[in-house]
Parts: sequence; C-alpha cells; structure tokens
Amino acid sequence: MPAHDPAGLNLPGQRAENHDVTSTFRALARRRFLALAAVVAMVAFSVSACLPPAPPSAPAPAWWSGSCDSGNYPGAHPLGASYRGVEVCGPRPGADGAPNRLVRFFPGAWGELEWQCVELSMRFMYLAYGVSPYGANGKDVVYNYNPASGGALVKYFNGTVGVAPAPGDVLSFGATASSSFGHTGVVESTYVDVSGNGEIHILSQNDTADGWRVIPVKNWSVDGPAVGLGVVPGWLHKP
Repeated sequence: MPAHDPAGLNLPGQRAENHDVTSTFRALARRRFLALAAVVAMVAFSVSACLPPAPPSAPAPAWWSGSCDSGNYPGAHPLGASYRGVEVCGPRPGADGAPNRLVRFFPGAWGELEWQCVELSMRFMYLAYGVSPYGANGKDVVYNYNPASGGALVKYFNGTVGVAPAPGDVLSFGATASSSFGHTGVVESTYVDVSGNGEIHILSQNDTADGWRVIPVKNWSVDGPAVGLGVVPGWLHKP
C-alpha cells in the first residue's frame, strides 16, 4: 500500500521545502529593506546638501562688559531669546521699571538705551549687517533707515503678495493706545505657507518676560494688532 500523508501532517521533505521558501522570502525582505534604507539615506543627504548653511553668529558687542553688559549695568541678564548669538536682555524698562542706560556702539555713534526695544534692533543690525545706529523710535526703525547708514538693506511693505519676513529681518510696529513710540523686533524664524498664512517668531526686547513673540501672518500681512502690538508697516531685509 502506498504511503499516505494524513491532512495537516508535515513530512521531513515538506518541512525542508517550507524552510527554503521562508528563507527566500526573508532574504528578499532583507534586500528590499536595505535598498529602501539606502534610498532614504540618499534622499536625506540630497535634502541636507540643498539646505542653505546656518547663518554665522554675530560678533560680541565690543562696548559690553560681561553678558548683557552686566559689568556696566549691574543686574542686567539675558532673558532667553536669541538669534545668531544676539541676545534679548533685561531687566525691562517697561514691565520691570528698570532704568535706561545710554550706550554708544562706537565713539560718535547715535546713542541707544539699554534695554529698550530699539537698542536690540540697532544692536542686531550693527553686529550682523554693519548698519550704524540712527535716530528712531520703535515705529520708525524701518521708515528712518537710510542706505547711508550701511548694510545695503531693502524695505518691504507689509502685505506684499509673495513676500514674508525672513530670519534676520527687522520689523517696526506702529503706535498703540498704550505706546506712542511703537515697537520693533528681529525675526528669528518664519512659518508661512504658499498662501501667505502662518506665523513668525521674533526677538522682542522690553516686552515679554522671555524675549519671544509669535506673530500671526494672514494673507501675506503680519498681524501685530492680533497680539496687542501696533500695525506693521514693513520690515528691513538683507538681500
């Protein structure tokens, strides 16, 4: 009588055959995984190669003594926010009732008051772009800029379709009911989609406790009043 395999019974030959099939599938899966990993690595490398390099840190202020000029201004300290090594400092003249201290970035320069908002924007532009300080309240920083001050900056009007503030740009905010001087800040990062909607993160001195502000952008317009600041007329940009 010929040999008969009951249903479900695996004979030695069948086990060997099943083992060979399983090994083949495992080998194929391993090769596919390795191939996929190689593609992912190549894409990641290509993307990283296309990204622009991070901007260099700005030099330290030569007129300072210690962090946030604490050697000349006792009690001065970083608030936390910074961009390209340029720190937002305190105590705040507004919320903290701190006194102003007049400084000049170099002999004969226009004087700035530590730690008003304008001092931050002027310090950043001087250290990062070589712009000499000039007379302005917060609302006038963009409008009062003149190419003669250096830096070769360009002015963009708020609401220009297709143009959003970029990291390193300097904004002005108009006057409000609580401040006739307006405000100014430095863009640290921007998250705006192709429709002109999103938000920007800025350094903001003599303002928040940590020196950060998040400002919404709607239809290519930076919306200062949405967060209690003035209307944004525009910003300065380094090409």
